Amino acid sequence: MACNNAAFQPGRIGTLELKNRLIVPAMVTNTCTADGLPTERFIQYHEEKAKGGWGMIITEDYAITPYAGGFRDLAGLWDDSQIPAHTKFVERIHQHGAKICCQIYHAGRQTNSKINGVQCMAPSPFKDPPSFENPREMTKEDIEQTIQAYADAAVRAKACGFDAVEVHGAHGYLINQFNSPYSNKRSDEYGGSTWNRTRFGREVIARVREAVGPDFPVLFKLTTEEFVAGGLRIAEGREVARIYAAQPIDAITISQGVNATEWAVIPPAHVPPAGFLQHVKACREVTGNTPVIAIGRILNFCLANNIISDGTADFVCMGRASLADPLAPKKYLEGHPEDIITCIGCVQGCLGNLRKNIPIQCLVNPRTVKEYMCDLTPVPEENRKTVVVVGAGVAGLEAAVAAAQKGHSVTIYEKSDKIGGQWLKAAVPSAKQDFTTLITWCKTQLEKRNVPIYLNTEYTKEMAEANKPDVVLVATGSKEKTLPFPGLDGENVFKAQEILSGKKNLTGDKVVVVGGGSVGVETAAHMAQDFKDVTILEVRDRISADGEFSNNHFLFKILDEFKVQSYTKAFYQNFENGTVTFKKKDKLYEIDDVTDIVLAVGSAPVNGLKDELEPLGIDVKVIGDACKVKPGLKNIEEGYFAGLSL
Repeated sequence: MACNNAAFQPGRIGTLELKNRLIVPAMVTNTCTADGLPTERFIQYHEEKAKGGWGMIITEDYAITPYAGGFRDLAGLWDDSQIPAHTKFVERIHQHGAKICCQIYHAGRQTNSKINGVQCMAPSPFKDPPSFENPREMTKEDIEQTIQAYADAAVRAKACGFDAVEVHGAHGYLINQFNSPYSNKRSDEYGGSTWNRTRFGREVIARVREAVGPDFPVLFKLTTEEFVAGGLRIAEGREVARIYAAQPIDAITISQGVNATEWAVIPPAHVPPAGFLQHVKACREVTGNTPVIAIGRILNFCLANNIISDGTADFVCMGRASLADPLAPKKYLEGHPEDIITCIGCVQGCLGNLRKNIPIQCLVNPRTVKEYMCDLTPVPEENRKTVVVVGAGVAGLEAAVAAAQKGHSVTIYEKSDKIGGQWLKAAVPSAKQDFTTLITWCKTQLEKRNVPIYLNTEYTKEMAEANKPDVVLVATGSKEKTLPFPGLDGENVFKAQEILSGKKNLTGDKVVVVGGGSVGVETAAHMAQDFKDVTILEVRDRISADGEFSNNHFLFKILDEFKVQSYTKAFYQNFENGTVTFKKKDKLYEIDDVTDIVLAVGSAPVNGLKDELEPLGIDVKVIGDACKVKPGLKNIEEGYFAGLSL
């Protein structure tokens, strides 16, 4: 390997020996029952990681009371009746030789009555900024009961056979709320000074340690930088880390962010790889002999190895990397790093689904959290089919990979000179360069399975008649729409993909983008960074309404920096003699000296081949945008399962 393998060396957390320094951190999946019990889906998701060779898996947040959870369908250990089911879960993980740690938590004010049916509670009676509900201020009795609930949950975790517990003191949850002046406005012994604000967390750790005994590993997760006005900044966060490292814990994870700054908790592609490592380094200087765990967009093993070898941390958490490929360590050690699926930082399936309170997904790995429904066993030879995939965009490529994995004979036909389709344009805007890794991975898998790809070849009815395939998967994508309005037929009117592909160039420097969805806004930011004067017109009440919150956080910063003007509830009317006219609230407005217009007003399916082939008696399935225009997350999933189902 080009880099050292320091992260693959054994490590110790308290009495627990780990085979390597690679940890899967806690990530909520929304796949347990409403009463906190593991489902088969939940178990198989963790089993896949157990097979993958990670040093330790930390479960999602286990609620310590029935009202502690910040999500629906969350795991819990608030009652002894939950122990048997979670014991069986742990046994399933141990069968694969993996270590598993139970994270215990209370969401505090980062939950609400719509989730739990009761008013949330917090150190102070002030709502979390993204929330809609004020918490009630915790009494001394609440504090005592909650401390005991942490300890009781830890005892249950030990009884289940978990190898360790992690007390969650990060990401704006209850312990973090006490730690931070952003959320803690108390004037008693639990508020005020840094020492007082850490009192609740210190008492939780002391009670947990007393309950589980001296030899059971206890980890602690800490936010040291909140990125909010009046909150913890790294200078004080470093002192908080020093305080907690001196408590009876066996390791400390240095993290960042709260609910209001979730882009720091689950960093999107705009955050550089290991973009918060400076916080880990700052805290490492004051945490003594307590092992330190680094976290935050650590995406590959060369980076992980260097973090360990240079002494920045003792262990690394690779959360989204493990969602993208739960088998990554195994593939790496077996000498096949090219087979590892790479996280692209889109946060569409992990964070996006979480915000919708539905089970999470991974855009680049459709099997993630769907392991229970994915049988990769090759079909018997007598049942194998000849499969033609028409179109080499992401839906077609994923379908081809899945069908080839099942043992079918697959051929791909692509009309253009490259594979990737519109996905290649999606990789052009700022911070989306990693999108191309998915195309590279698909290409590698197809080459390994000897799947031929015919470029510059339009598949026709005559070819189907001659070859007589068993199945044709039509993945011919979509075509960008235009608008039936005056002034949109000139040579200085472009579609967004024409600009992103580089096939056409703007004629001047003042551009109006018609359409302010995520495609329009990303294209606007792309042109603004090329020092164009850009204005966005959007008919809805906000721009990038279909974009993920974390991505928008950074995207809007670009718009602000380059002074991109945007108008919402704005309806394009005309483009004539360099003037764009639009209507807003029944009034007409003009933008003068416009040189170019870029349209980003959606796309329509291209699927005419289906009607041509069906009369031939061929099994035709339409997938991806050719079936219905939708986000890449859904297209990839649809393509993959279409290929898997053959």
